[in-house]
Amino acid sequence: MKSFFAILISTFLLLISFHSSAQYQEVSNKPAVWKEKNNKKIDSTSILNAFKNGNFIGHFRYFFMSTNNESGLSDYYANAVGGGVKFETAKFHNFQFGVSGYYIYDIGSSDFSKKDPVTNLSNRYEVALFDFQNVSSKGNLSRLEELFLKYNYKNSNVTLGKQLLNTSFINLQDGRMRPTEVDGIWIDFNELKKTKINVGYLYGISPRSTMKYFRIAESIGIYPTGVNPDGTKSDYAGNLYCRHTK
Repeated sequence: MKSFFAILISTFLLLISFHSSAQYQEVSNKPAVWKEKNNKKIDSTSILNAFKNGNFIGHFRYFFMSTNNESGLSDYYANAVGGGVKFETAKFHNFQFGVSGYYIYDIGSSDFSKKDPVTNLSNRYEVALFDFQNVSSKGNLSRLEELFLKYNYKNSNVTLGKQLLNTSFINLQDGRMRPTEVDGIWIDFNELKKTKINVGYLYGISPRSTMKYFRIAESIGIYPTGVNPDGTKSDYAGNLYCRHTK
């Protein structure tokens, strides 16, 4: 491969920022895909007022990616554009409701359904701007991202439902059109000085470059798998199961 480059342009609300590299966040930082304002929203006197005083946040993203291979191998390019909106209510007895969704459009890309005639391999990078599991439907993709109920207590909160997380083990991986999302319950405890405690139970995940949620075991292996110590191909995709005990 001679060169591989990506140019990402992100626009949110009335602010426009230009990035020459993939998005990155430190683990110590909270997810900031939507660039929410200060979280100190008023505690409304009714559910109706909580919705009236809620915030709408918009997000627009354009991503161009190109791969220029050695002579004789296939070259690829992709142009993806997308937009979404998030709504989060004000607090009502310290509870908040949030929901977000996103659309992605292909505005000019290579045919990812064709394999390279020399290697017989499919495109690896550009297809990930869309749904890499369904290369034929890259033109119009919609994704429900967040759908949660949050309870706030002082500097801490408990969130139930589809949400964004940024941890040492599961993070946004926000280097394509959309980041990784999770489904479950997550506790962010910050009441002890210089101490941060996170506890959660996750039962679903939507990895970046996919359009649906998977059970945790199902999600392992949807990307190309590696090899075993003896060089044979790993076969854990589709062979992992969740064990439930009473």
